[in-house]
Amino acid sequence: MNSIGGLIVRDIRIALRSGGAWLLGLVFFAVFLSMSAIALGGEFKTLRPLAPALIWLAVVFSLLFSFEHLFSDDAEDGSLEHIKLSGMSMNAYVLAKVCAHWLLAILPLIIALPLAVLLFDLPTDILLGLFVSMVIASPALVCYGAFSGACLVGFKGGGFLLVLLTIPLVIPVLIFSVSGAVSFQNASLFQVLEFQALAGISLIAAAIGIPAAAAALNTVME
Repeated sequence: MNSIGGLIVRDIRIALRSGGAWLLGLVFFAVFLSMSAIALGGEFKTLRPLAPALIWLAVVFSLLFSFEHLFSDDAEDGSLEHIKLSGMSMNAYVLAKVCAHWLLAILPLIIALPLAVLLFDLPTDILLGLFVSMVIASPALVCYGAFSGACLVGFKGGGFLLVLLTIPLVIPVLIFSVSGAVSFQNASLFQVLEFQALAGISLIAAAIGIPAAAAALNTVME
């Protein structure tokens, strides 16, 4: 099973057999938003202006700690070594892991967006803005997370270091995503400058993050 598609299917099967552990990010997303709404008084007039920022914070926080196990599990059980010996390039391996992680961690959050919007009684155009911003920004999030996770393979208890390494990379994505979701109600998709910036960030993250993660894994394997 040395193809990219085969690795994606393998990761999805492993996740589905894990007893629901892959849904922890979605659970955190729901809990964070519910607790935030309660803490802020639960009044829609108060919550509406803050909702896009709260939703995006929930997305980022729910993803952060999932990156720690993106490559470490394969390194611990020997799968990473077998994949390298099979002749598969690390770039292809990282790409497969990134795609699988997007399907398992980010896609459920995108699907849950309408429920989050209902919690804050947001209009449809804000929902569309959040949806578009998440779709455009998600490659950057997962590629930056892959790079951070690859750098910390072999470190015990590297979760805190991973957060410190990932947060500076994610802050521009967070700023443009929240601003773009709010601006979307006053402009069309292609007129929102924040979305154009996010698309550029995602392309740069994919072009740099995947090879950088592969290089980090090759260093660990030597």
